[in-house]
Amino acid sequence: MYKEVIGVIDIGSNTIRLVIFGLDEQYNYIEIQNIKTPARLSQYLITDKDGKNPQMAQDGIDKLIETLISFKAVAESFNVAQILPMATAAVRQSVNKASILEQVKEATGLDINLVSEEEEASYGQYAITHSTVVNDAITIDIGGGSCEITYYEDKNMVQYHSFPFGAVSLSKQFFQDKDHNDPNAIEAVQEYVRKQFKQFDWIKKAKLPIVAIGGSARNIANVHQRLVDYQMAGVHGYSMDEDDIEETLNLFISTDIDDMTDIEGLSADRRDLIIPANIVFLELFKVVKAKTFQLSSQGLREGIILKYINQTYNSPLDNQLIRVRSIRQVVRDFPINTVGSQIIVDIIISLYQQLCILGLLTYSYETQEEIEFAAYIYRFGGFISPEADSQHTFYLLSNMNLMGFSHPKRLRLALLASYRNRSLFKQYLTNYENWLTDDEISDLEVLGGVLKFSSALNDSKTGPIEDLKLYRTKDNNYKLDIYHSAPVIAEKYRSMRHAKHFERALDGDLEIEFIQK
Repeated sequence: MYKEVIGVIDIGSNTIRLVIFGLDEQYNYIEIQNIKTPARLSQYLITDKDGKNPQMAQDGIDKLIETLISFKAVAESFNVAQILPMATAAVRQSVNKASILEQVKEATGLDINLVSEEEEASYGQYAITHSTVVNDAITIDIGGGSCEITYYEDKNMVQYHSFPFGAVSLSKQFFQDKDHNDPNAIEAVQEYVRKQFKQFDWIKKAKLPIVAIGGSARNIANVHQRLVDYQMAGVHGYSMDEDDIEETLNLFISTDIDDMTDIEGLSADRRDLIIPANIVFLELFKVVKAKTFQLSSQGLREGIILKYINQTYNSPLDNQLIRVRSIRQVVRDFPINTVGSQIIVDIIISLYQQLCILGLLTYSYETQEEIEFAAYIYRFGGFISPEADSQHTFYLLSNMNLMGFSHPKRLRLALLASYRNRSLFKQYLTNYENWLTDDEISDLEVLGGVLKFSSALNDSKTGPIEDLKLYRTKDNNYKLDIYHSAPVIAEKYRSMRHAKHFERALDGDLEIEFIQK
């Protein structure tokens, strides 16, 4: 089934996680298994009397070895061809790291790859630029013992810095023997983090989106989604503003430690660490003067596997074709009949461009790409139930983790690809009030109607239509000449029934003529 099965073990300061990926023939990486343990290795770091030269205690090394033995057994049960153990801050900062690596090798047979600060930053940035369409951004990945910040332009990393603090180390430094929401500790963390960030001119007033990865960011996004009764599934592509980040922080501060586990969306493993992490995100937002705070579900581990694939197989994963890969993934993951899909794509693009030439729509390449994607998977939910193909299509697309699509973009795609009629279209929008402007809704309804009409012109799925010519008549109405070289009985019947949907794009009446070539 898979051309290769790879195991990535992420040895972080807070969590150790094993993710097993299967690579298919198109070099897509499919997550087969994902397990973790909150080892908190950074808590085993013992410093000298000056707070320097951290050394991992033997208890921590034993904990690491015990975890790796267990994870290696899991990987072998999945027939993993190669295991990539990658260690970050907790091991990297240890003065006895050579002994740690040697003991691990002797006990498990695994060679740990010690990830440098620059590599850790670049892996996260690489995952972000291969899973989002944000061309310029500040990225953040806060772990247990370090915090990686990068600045990239045109999807190329320009600056990076690894700050020597993380959620665990901040908790240990400022909240030791104090309540998890101690106001003095909170103020001290805020001042400390703000001062750290302001050292770098490329961070100060960057006025760029912030893209966050890692477990703390995902937890905060999950909590916020439940606070606002968010209707769409998944955190990838989810966007928050400064008030949103402040809202989650205030919730954590106002909640007793024993009640933290009752907060929906918050992992019990992070209840004593989430306040320091939330403070870091909020302070970075303020220092950057960011436009938005976005989430990427793809982080260090995905960056590792992405780089492995591109370095091993001659760069098959292009960070400019993320949305294309996502649509192909929909086709791959579901039993979709795509016979005739490309013909519908060609028809709607032709009609869209001609409508724009006539001044009835405003052309943009982004819109053309959007309707192309929607046309290719138009009402694909019919594989579940043909009678409810629209409903199933909308539900699946609006709740799938589509790389390269923000949540509003995912909603637009779902509305277009599921379009059947006005009433369903409006029904789908009831849970997404204020997501789109009135003009956007009107345009999507028109484009959905054009897509439905385009589908009707290949009702037989035999591709009989060769050309389409739309023009304005002398009486300021419109005529659509449809040239065909094969029988079009099904297309004539279906298109005449659905002509009203196409007419919504016009400012006059429509006459349709089928012309034999």
